Amino acid sequence: MSQSTAADPAIAIDVVVLTALEMERVAVVRALGDCAEYPWRGSKLARAALGDMNVLVVPLEGMGNTNSAYVAKRAIGIWNPSYVFLTGIAGGARAGVDGLRLGDVLVPEQVVGYELAKVTASGTAPRYQVYRPDKRLLDAARDVPPDRWAGRVSIARPDDTISDPAVHFGSVLSGEKVVADRDYLDDLRGAWPKAIGVEMECLGVALAAYDSGPGFGMAKAVSDFGEESKNDAWQAYAAETAARFTVAVLGSMQAPPRGRHHQSRPVGAVTTFPGPAKLAVCRRLLDDWKEVADYFEVPPHGRARFGRGDEPRELWAWLEIRDKLHELPDALVEIGRGDLSRLLRDEAP
Repeated sequence: MSQSTAADPAIAIDVVVLTALEMERVAVVRALGDCAEYPWRGSKLARAALGDMNVLVVPLEGMGNTNSAYVAKRAIGIWNPSYVFLTGIAGGARAGVDGLRLGDVLVPEQVVGYELAKVTASGTAPRYQVYRPDKRLLDAARDVPPDRWAGRVSIARPDDTISDPAVHFGSVLSGEKVVADRDYLDDLRGAWPKAIGVEMECLGVALAAYDSGPGFGMAKAVSDFGEESKNDAWQAYAAETAARFTVAVLGSMQAPPRGRHHQSRPVGAVTTFPGPAKLAVCRRLLDDWKEVADYFEVPPHGRARFGRGDEPRELWAWLEIRDKLHELPDALVEIGRGDLSRLLRDEAP
């Protein structure tokens, strides 16, 4: 492959895996196995096939949610993946999980940004930002058996014990601080008693995914407990366990069939069409709206809300709300309505 292949937007990438630290990137590449690595904009990309999915490992080139949001947004715009997945190390919240150990993997059921606040004369009131990961990724994480990943960890536990890491699900707190103060972490947990950990990148990635459309997931392993005595001794092991779990989760999933790859909206994609084009498509689509709905996997309860006799227009609104109008021309070709696809392409702004 040429050096430009990894960054070629024409290459179908199903999953972008993001890492903040070099040791995290190295751990993912090791877990993927047969990777092709490419220099890119001062960084190094790694591309691998995982089952029927193409995976691209992209470094965040630094810590923090502002940086992670920028890099994630850029990666989504270039490669248009179906999923973005963040992996690496995090601080664990021992009080929120019974038996939480260093090296255990944390999977968020919700990501909680804790930095925003309103300051008034009476004090400071936090304004939490809460995002939920993609249900398909979360379900896959719940279903992966330990023998698919825990036994493949290639780094010994720093305490020389022999035991497999566990996986914990709950709320993960995300901010801009390296937390090394148990009292501060306990204060955060006061509002989120089921919090299992704290880290610095997942909110930014979740925001980028929310804005652009791909499913978001995260798996980070505990390298410390957010205390003053924290050190780097467990970082490599935690990065390894998180990487092995991440690869097992992604390897258990199936990529959408080519041609029906429901991906995020690429940079520069059409987000609307002129009124006359919309009117023509809605009038001429007739009963073929059902096939378009099948293509986009509109759920039964969603279709039930479509007004009788006005289904094409209601379907158009459904796609517009979800930022999926840019996929409609391809969908029309897929169902055999190339005439309407050409009409939209000719009228695209």
